[in-house]
Amino acid sequence: MHLAEIDRMASSGTSLFHRAGVFSKLLMVLCLLVAIMASGDVLVLGMLIAILLSLHLAARVQFKEIVHLLFYPFFFSLLFALMKFQESWTSGLLVIFKGTGAALATLFLLATTPWVEIFAFLSAYLPGLLVDIFLFTYRSFFILLDQMGSLLRNMRIRGGYHTFNIVMNVKNMAAAVGLVLLHSFEMSQRMYRIYLLRGYDGGIPVARRWWKLGYPDGVVIALCVLIVIGMVISWKLL
Repeated sequence: MHLAEIDRMASSGTSLFHRAGVFSKLLMVLCLLVAIMASGDVLVLGMLIAILLSLHLAARVQFKEIVHLLFYPFFFSLLFALMKFQESWTSGLLVIFKGTGAALATLFLLATTPWVEIFAFLSAYLPGLLVDIFLFTYRSFFILLDQMGSLLRNMRIRGGYHTFNIVMNVKNMAAAVGLVLLHSFEMSQRMYRIYLLRGYDGGIPVARRWWKLGYPDGVVIALCVLIVIGMVISWKLL
């Protein structure tokens, strides 16, 4: 899963986006996500994805370490897009672009911000229980992605995937997803019991600190303003 490389990029990066504070980057990612989810035009979504790719390049993110993570939202959005393609090609492409764009925005945040700083910032403004849920979800999500990748790899090795047998592929994929979902419930219960044994009492202590706005934050906030302006203009034109 190359998760160690993603953490290394977030912790040791020296780009302008790495030096920006958590608040400004969260604000920019939120603006991008709202723009992606609210857009109903393929060209606008294509431009947003191009902007996200440019941001990754500016932050010197190594695409080889994150490109495999884009496969999962692309695959699951493709399942819904197949139904939308019956209406029109545009409807299907909208589903794929929105799933891929949202994944790119989230990966940009993770590749430029250590997860400890993200949860430390959230813990200063949100209830402790809610931050704990985010922390558990973040940890479990990548564990399940790793298991899903291993399961798909084993399925290919054992002949459970054939390029031209779509019916069998969909059937086996559905079984694999169901197995991972069942395992996720079991893992969540086991994780909760482990934390109870280690003294968990409804809150995980996270180091908190205040972030001062600097030049990198000003650039990121300016990008937020441009994104909002572009979103409003696109709505008026459409």
